[in-house]
Amino acid sequence: MFVRYFLFVLFLLPHLSGAQSTVAGLGKYRIGFTKPDSLDATAFTEQDQSYVKGTIALPCTHIRTFTAANATVAGVPITNLSLFFYDNTLFKLACDYSDPLKEVFLQQHGYGVGSPARRFSLCASEKDKPMLVWSESWLNADLLAMVVHRKGYTVDCQPEEGAKLIIASQRFTALSSDCELKPTDSFMEEFDSHVNR
Repeated sequence: MFVRYFLFVLFLLPHLSGAQSTVAGLGKYRIGFTKPDSLDATAFTEQDQSYVKGTIALPCTHIRTFTAANATVAGVPITNLSLFFYDNTLFKLACDYSDPLKEVFLQQHGYGVGSPARRFSLCASEKDKPMLVWSESWLNADLLAMVVHRKGYTVDCQPEEGAKLIIASQRFTALSSDCELKPTDSFMEEFDSHVNR
């Protein structure tokens, strides 16, 4: 699921050569350094094991996922934080991109490279209710940070607006592509199931 999501977002991105930054993670959650045993056990819950794509019997024992509904990172409240570990080293994180987080993130890293909005028709019964999706991105060597924004109507024709921050090692994302990672965002799960019918 994540690889399709990642590829979907990559097609939204323009050429990244001008988007160099210093993004290395989010506060104390640093890609390539944070270990699962450093997490607050009262805040994080380990998710069910991922499986090799197309199977239910072959577990991806090298992938572990932890989630927290609420966390505080460098004094900023964060919601729906998901941390993905490859051989017990953080390789990806995702969370809601709230206004307080946006303010701090932009102060630290400046504006990313934007992509134009793409229009999708998820609401089949009312074609005049599109979903617009656009992104901003920052690149730091192997690390790609992106904010995916959405505004419009869901498959159920309900209005929805939000944004998700994703920071990931591109190398470890490719290495983990054989595993079906749990989705970190209900919209992307809905979008993915709609466009891959």
